[in-house]
Amino acid sequence: MQCQRIVLLPVVLLLAVFVSCSSSEDSPAGNNPGRGGERRGPGGGRPERQSVSIRAYLAKKEPISTYIVSNTTLEAIRKITVQARLNAIVEEILVEEGPTVREGDTLLRLEDQEVRNEYEQASIAVDQARLGNQQAEVKAQLSVANYERTRNLFQQELISQQDFDQVSLINRTDELALETAKEQFEAAQARLRASTIQLEYAEIHSPISGVITERLIEVGDRVNGNQEVFSVEEFPPLWARIFVPEKDWPQLKIAQKAQVSLETFPEQDFEASIKMINPTIDATSGTVKVTLEMTQTERLRPGMFGTVYIATETRPDAIVIPKKAILRERDEDRAFVVRADGSVEKRDVVIGFSDEDRVEILEGIQEGEAVVTVGYEGLSDGYAVNIMSWEGAPPEDGPYVSAAPERTSSPAGSDGPTGTPSAQGRDRPPRQQMGGGPPTGGGPGGQRGMPPEMVERMMDQLMNNPEIKKEYEARLAKDPELATDFEKQRSFAQEMMQQYRGSRGRP
Repeated sequence: MQCQRIVLLPVVLLLAVFVSCSSSEDSPAGNNPGRGGERRGPGGGRPERQSVSIRAYLAKKEPISTYIVSNTTLEAIRKITVQARLNAIVEEILVEEGPTVREGDTLLRLEDQEVRNEYEQASIAVDQARLGNQQAEVKAQLSVANYERTRNLFQQELISQQDFDQVSLINRTDELALETAKEQFEAAQARLRASTIQLEYAEIHSPISGVITERLIEVGDRVNGNQEVFSVEEFPPLWARIFVPEKDWPQLKIAQKAQVSLETFPEQDFEASIKMINPTIDATSGTVKVTLEMTQTERLRPGMFGTVYIATETRPDAIVIPKKAILRERDEDRAFVVRADGSVEKRDVVIGFSDEDRVEILEGIQEGEAVVTVGYEGLSDGYAVNIMSWEGAPPEDGPYVSAAPERTSSPAGSDGPTGTPSAQGRDRPPRQQMGGGPPTGGGPGGQRGMPPEMVERMMDQLMNNPEIKKEYEARLAKDPELATDFEKQRSFAQEMMQQYRGSRGRP
């Protein structure tokens, strides 16, 4: 709870600053000179232009790729609906939703009294049919022997034709009785097999190895034949199905690598590879179904929503700048470039590849040139600027002399002050970056526990207020260390917020 209070307090203070900024904008222009405005020189002479405070970024060479991007929902590679095959009452449920089962494991048991009675009756019928068949066999054997003796006597003309015909008829009747007994025995055996199957249906088993994802019955329910009772899904691995436009289909191949960003875990990208490409194109939508397989799925579950990135082309040495540095004017792309004399030049640029927060510059900006990323709203060609901070790495040895060098304590390879990724860790598609962690300090109201990124964001908002900006520049002239000393910047931000919050009164 204390961490929550520490994080929420600067947000409340920022809201007070926003209100102060709004009231300042409503005041006359002469009382609050804005960024890039003019002021009278000494003695009321010719007006001189104030420098505009900005944040800049050094154009650098980084890998950048073009991607096929599509939304997806994770699926199990196989989903089976288990159905009952017997009309009976549910007696015992052996598994719940969530556990893993193997093929053949018992999931539930049904009351089997009725089918067991049928089974026992079928067993008795089989025994009776077996005895009847044996009796018919004995009787048929005796009839055959009697028929042989009678035939010999008839051949010796010791008996009449009538006596011989009568014995022959009895023999034939006994043969038919034996065949009937055999068929009755087989029918009894078939009924026993059917009863055995019905008895086996009283226990419902898992048809595959997988995870129980749904239980649809309760103990005491009466289930009917073909009624769904469980759902079993087989994973890992998981599949992610996407539909790719027809024009992008030639750029895909089996086993091609991809990355999946999931809403559940926005801080991590998961690897995937193309498992199947449908050989046909849907004539209605003009898309091709592509199935990707994800093997590292310890934390993943079917149904998770995410975005698939498939890199189709990578340029390893592209000149890259933040996307927010681009100005779109009259269907043309432009950017403010900081010159060595501290002024800015608005240039036309040609954009190549782009991702979520970066763009490739094909023409207009060279590696190592500084572009304005924050504060260009009031700029025009030739305006003097004051670089308050740098996004990413500042210039090591260059012509840029900043009144306020970069204020950052971010570890190497982490995001810049405003969330723009650094040059490191750019071998995967962009995704929403995570904010700084909770403060760890314990100053008044948690101010001394604020992370550097939060202080930088607060300073950016404070500089939007002309009065605060004027005060900052006045103190900077007296104490140049204010531009580089992080604790002094923190104290200044805290003082300004308390001052403006106090002047408006507490709500």
